[in-house]
Amino acid sequence: MASIAIDDIIRKVKEFDENINVLPVEFDDLIFELSVKINCFYCGRYNNNWKCPPRIPDIDYKTMMHEFKNAVFVYKVFSINEKNKDTIRNDSTNQIHKGLLNLEKYLYDNNLSNYLSFIGGSCKLCKTGCGKEKCNNPYLARIPLEATGINIVKTFEKKGISITFPVVTEMKRIGIILWN
Repeated sequence: MASIAIDDIIRKVKEFDENINVLPVEFDDLIFELSVKINCFYCGRYNNNWKCPPRIPDIDYKTMMHEFKNAVFVYKVFSINEKNKDTIRNDSTNQIHKGLLNLEKYLYDNNLSNYLSFIGGSCKLCKTGCGKEKCNNPYLARIPLEATGINIVKTFEKKGISITFPVVTEMKRIGIILWN
């Protein structure tokens, strides 16, 4: 089986979008909190998005993620204002999402079959929303990091990167990819 180093992933990310940042992940740096997962219950997409709770697998995501040998966060910083906030909110999610799918294809094309990615925030691939009976893009849609219980704010803070709310002038969009 092939071996893909973090440097290979960084190079591939920059080929896709030079403005996406890559942050290697030590699994012990991931901060999991049940209080983050419960926030999904208060989101308007709860039970309305096929990749959001309660429609996602009920597994121990912390244990599952520790089964992987490698992981990186990919994130991009967007300048926002009141006029472009909503557009950037939707478009930025899809930029990171498509970047992660690009990385998955790269891993697959290099003979790695054990990889997984998660997006920050809910899936927004479908412009008209989720399908009523099933996911419109089951092979492309991904589960939000928050739904796994990862506290992104605290995890990034641990790495020296601040994420602040409310979002006023800058928005960070984040995803993670894991592989063996």
